[in-house]
Parts: sequence; C-alpha cells; structure tokens
Amino acid sequence: VAATKNVTSGGPTSPAGSRGSASTDPWPSQSDEDIDRLVALHQNRHSLSSLGLRSDSMASVYSGAGEGRYGTVVVKGNIEFGMQYNYKQNALEIHIVQCKDLAAVDAKRNRSDPYVKVYLLPDKSKSGKRKTKVKKHTLNPFFDEVLKFHMSISSLESRTLWMTVWHSDMFGRNDFLGEVLINLQGKLFDNPQPQWYQLQERSEPFDEPAAYRGDIIVALKFVPPDAGHSTTGSLRRFSKSSITARSTTKGSLHVLVKEAKNLMPVKANGTCDAFCKSYLLPEKSRSAKRKTDVIKRTVNPVWNHTIVYEDVTLQELSERAIELTIWDHDRLASNEFLGGVRFSLGTGKHYGKPVEWMDATGKELSLWQSMLNRPNFWVEGCLVLRSSIDTARNSL
Repeated sequence: VAATKNVTSGGPTSPAGSRGSASTDPWPSQSDEDIDRLVALHQNRHSLSSLGLRSDSMASVYSGAGEGRYGTVVVKGNIEFGMQYNYKQNALEIHIVQCKDLAAVDAKRNRSDPYVKVYLLPDKSKSGKRKTKVKKHTLNPFFDEVLKFHMSISSLESRTLWMTVWHSDMFGRNDFLGEVLINLQGKLFDNPQPQWYQLQERSEPFDEPAAYRGDIIVALKFVPPDAGHSTTGSLRRFSKSSITARSTTKGSLHVLVKEAKNLMPVKANGTCDAFCKSYLLPEKSRSAKRKTDVIKRTVNPVWNHTIVYEDVTLQELSERAIELTIWDHDRLASNEFLGGVRFSLGTGKHYGKPVEWMDATGKELSLWQSMLNRPNFWVEGCLVLRSSIDTARNSL
C-alpha cells in the first residue's frame, strides 16, 4: 500500500496529522440523509434531559445555519475525515471517520452528544446541508459515515467546505463544538485517505464580502412627456406620490433588464432559478415592487424584460435610485440573494436628508448620469454585482 500523503487544505485549517497506516477497506456505503421529523419529540417523551435518549433525526431541528449557540464551551479536539470525487456518480464524497477529545457540554458528567454537519459555501440552505447521526454520551465519537454532494467537479472550484461539530440538544439550541474550513479552489481529490484536522473556533465572517457574484447587463432610458411614448398593457403604472411634483407634465423611466452572467450558484446542482427584482427608491412597498420572470437552471439567465416607471421627472430622478437585485427562486424556502446593483447620483442625500441608499459609485453612477443627460436615448452597461445590498429582501 502506498504511503499516505498529507492533504493540502487550501484554507485556513491544516491537518493535525494522518492515520498511522493506509486502509484498504472500501468506504462505507452512504445512507440517505436523515429527515428532520418533529414527530421524534413525541416518540421520545420519556427523555429526562437534553442528554437523554432521543432520535438522531432531531439533530438539525435547532442547529440550522445561524440557529445554534456559540461560545458555550471552549473549542478543543480533532476530527478525522477524508474526501474523494466519485466521477461515476458526479459526487463529492466526504468520509467522516471520528472525533477525539471534544469539549464537554455536560461538564458534570464530562460528556456531549456530538454530530457533524457539512455545507459547501456559499450554499447554506437546508437542501445544501449534510449531517451525520448523533453519538450520545461521548467526547470521542466514531461515525464512519459518508456524506455526498452531487455536483460537477468544476463547480467545486467556487466552493468552501464548512464542517462543524455540534452537541445535540433536543429541547433547546445546539452547542457549537468546533469547525474546519477548507477552500476547494484548485483542490486535487487524489488522496481519499482520512486525515486529522484540529477543530477551530468560529470564523468571522463566513462569507467573503468582496467575493465576485457575477455581472448584470442593464439599459436605461428616460422618455420625456412630449415623446409620444406608450406602454404595453402588461406593464403596471408606478404611482409617484411620496415626492411633490416639480412640473405639471412628467415622463417615464424605462429599465431594460437584459441578462446576468456568471451568477454564483447556491444550489448543490450548480445552477440557479434566477429572477430580478426592482424598486425605485425610496419607495419600497410591496405595490412598488417589479420583477422579471424566473429563468430556470442556468447561471446565465436572459430576461430582456422592460420595467416602466410612469409619472417621473428628470429632477425627481436625480434624487432617487433604481435598485436591482437578483434572487435564486426557491418554492419551498426563502429565496437566496445572489447580488445586486443600485443606480443613482451617489450623493448620499435625498432632498438634503442623508440616506444610505444614494450610494452608487463607478458604473452605477456614470450610467445613471448618462441617462439623465440624454433623454429619450438608451444607455447600456455591464456591471459587477454587489455581494450585499442593505435593503435586499427575500419576499416575492
């Protein structure tokens, strides 16, 4: 048997060591991921404490992304796991072997009820989660489970392995016992041999704020009142009532959302079901919202959708902003934010009052300025999506 190579993590965490000898045993077969069932509460009512008998499937009910408790114990210990890519099944396979010397949530009895949870960031959705079973009353759990992510090997280039260990608390929030973060960009899955990694305290932040999210191609045009324009019956009129009219005759703002390119998928299949939402700020009511159709199963959606805001003047538009945000549609859960842009003059003020949303820079600002300077003329640009927009909301 060939000598074991150390796995290069490519991230902030490195292996604490390797196993003593290479194993020739095949990886254990993968059972389907346990489904969270609230009925387990009724099946285990005889449990006397959070460390008592209970269903393994309850492990993730309270420990979804952001719902666990951090800082209740000092992180310690190590975890042993290996990774390999299964080309026949187009799946990344993660072999969770065991943990050693974990922190004790129950200090009196010197024990915890640990399990392991894995995401491939930036996907932190419920469908993107994989987890092991809970091992009760131990600080040295042996799992020997394989967690699978079905996705192309090329899509792994933009992912980060986020492996966390938790203490399962059936009647409260689960306790964080440590994590391992590994950047998969450039990762060679040529050594499936499990390695030891030291568990780390929680990282802050999990996401890279300046990460590239893709591009959006947009065209803008202001149609003056004397241009004789008309809109199709399918376009709803935007009633502008929050700002006093500065002229008796008003025009319309046309926003052509053409397409997006190279969106960052959050689904495990490496695609998006993308749609674009628009607001003419400061109006943010539900009735003021416009959106495109959902384009399914692509990271390069083409909409060619025109949004028309009626009854506006150039002077008013100089005090307002267009916010476009792109979302990954999810029928069963909250939509995932993919990126956005905000067009304005970037003055930081709305009729003299400081506001955060008048924050356009670069192409966002220059395209808006060109639209104001050239009435009845389309101006178009390709803009890099922001990784966050403070007014982004996930409602349809």
